[in-house]
Amino acid sequence: MQLLAIPLIGAFIGYITNVFAIKMLFWPRQPVKLVFFELQGLLPKRHREIASSIGELIEEQLLSIDDLIDYVDTPELRQRIVTEIVQVLKQRLSKTILRITPNKLYGLIEDSLEKVVRQEADHIIRQAIKSSRETVTSRTSVKQLVEDRINAFELNELEVMIRQVSHTELRFIEILGGVLGFLLGLIQVTIILLFPN
Repeated sequence: MQLLAIPLIGAFIGYITNVFAIKMLFWPRQPVKLVFFELQGLLPKRHREIASSIGELIEEQLLSIDDLIDYVDTPELRQRIVTEIVQVLKQRLSKTILRITPNKLYGLIEDSLEKVVRQEADHIIRQAIKSSRETVTSRTSVKQLVEDRINAFELNELEVMIRQVSHTELRFIEILGGVLGFLLGLIQVTIILLFPN
């Protein structure tokens, strides 16, 4: 009966150790001075460094400003912009020119203007995107945007987000600690039984 307690105690210790280790990722939020060292959770202690690393990883491996520009610079989006421009011009024309021109002339002006806009706007939009790409790329950093956004979060908000994203994995780590503790306890029992003295 005492030998059975060894793996059970090992499982308990392994589980509690991993629960405590996961908790230490987030707590304590403020440094606690102990006799020989200072204790602070990993996330609170390295919050800014982690934010910088995540920003750098995203910019270098996942999403650059050029990627974002390429993603939004599509024929469909350009067509929507052209349609919006035509709509706005028609509204403005109807408020100003309609009052001072006959209906036939207004219709002719409106049709001509729409035709010119539809012919030229796509090219103008592409040129504007092309010429502004360098400026946007030099002035905007995905790394900095991500870093600033993460740093703006309160630590408790980050903890909630991390726990939501990795709940299953963190739970698995806790249980794995118990399983490993139990297995180590079985190994101890085996050694005790094989070498009683």
